Amino acid sequence: MQIRFLLHDVHGAGGGVLKVALNLAGELGRRHDVELVSVLRRVDEPMHTMPSGVAVRTLLDERARATDPDPAGQLPETATKPPSRLILPEDPWYEQYSLDSDTALLRYLRAVRGGVLIGMQPGLSVAIARFAPAEVLRVAQEHRPFSSRPKALREASLRYYPRLDVFLTLTRRDARRYRRELGEDVSVGVMPNGAPAVRGPTSDLDSLVVVAAGRLERSKGFDRLLDAWAIVARRHPDWELRIFGEGGQRADLEEQIATLDLAGSARLMGYTTRLSEEMAAASLFVLSSRVEGYPMVMLEAMACGLPVVSFDCRTGPREIIRPGRDGFLVPDGDVEGLAAAINRTIEMGDGRRALGAAALRAARRRSQSAVAARWEQLLERRLAAKR
Repeated sequence: MQIRFLLHDVHGAGGGVLKVALNLAGELGRRHDVELVSVLRRVDEPMHTMPSGVAVRTLLDERARATDPDPAGQLPETATKPPSRLILPEDPWYEQYSLDSDTALLRYLRAVRGGVLIGMQPGLSVAIARFAPAEVLRVAQEHRPFSSRPKALREASLRYYPRLDVFLTLTRRDARRYRRELGEDVSVGVMPNGAPAVRGPTSDLDSLVVVAAGRLERSKGFDRLLDAWAIVARRHPDWELRIFGEGGQRADLEEQIATLDLAGSARLMGYTTRLSEEMAAASLFVLSSRVEGYPMVMLEAMACGLPVVSFDCRTGPREIIRPGRDGFLVPDGDVEGLAAAINRTIEMGDGRRALGAAALRAARRRSQSAVAARWEQLLERRLAAKR
């Protein structure tokens, strides 16, 4: 089976979606002809290890233009070219696109023949639906809740996704929502993310470290986490909170740390490509997001043997955590409740080890190989029906 993943940029830091694609491509590449198709490239050395046995194709190599890329491999703001007409302004990647990238993407989509083409980012999923030939099995997977996407992106998806052969969400709740919105025009299914394989030791849960990770943006709710940590730190001043990631809210979060007098207790660690190792050096993972799809970072933490405390945002955490068994769910927005759950886990002693062991077992049940097998069954069935 020939399987292609179309992504904005496989060479930069990306985020959870890129990690999902790399892990899934690597697993499927053991048995199938798999290719990662990157619309853009701006850095010489990829930020992540490319999966063995998987081909990588770049549609527009802009390394010569990226004179001062940031750690995520993004173009400097001063780079100027005619703006994209293919990617909507509401798409998170819009600023990285231009008429040149539009041309490269359209040329590729109109030339692709046979096999499977998978989009995991909304702007590219819409492009696949609009321009990929009908002979190709056109698949899209949405990684965020329907309601969290800007209105223009939602409208574009509802307009063009009926041209897809398969549309997948991460949660049952979102699948029900899309079925209501799309009707019978497209096959809507549920496909969760697989837990990443963690190489190296898992956590011994002995350190006095709590860890969180994600882009420093409002949706990740690190401002809420810092408010909760101010409560925790008064009770457990010997513990430390480490937040990994970069983003536009760094300055605001640094100011909040200073205002809450958390210097030395809460630290912004920056972006790392060794997140699993950092997690294995912690004893608890906290997810404070306002919005999630199916949080890959939570699965990664559980695969490192960490218990999890999380806000019960509308989708994602509740489909992963079993409260009281491998972690705790807190009503969304209840900052004092989040602090209480963190304190409870810190003070559990051997009970925290039981939570961590259960989290590790839960991650293994969601292994990448098990999820890849579900993908294989789905794609083979839909290809057979298309012939």
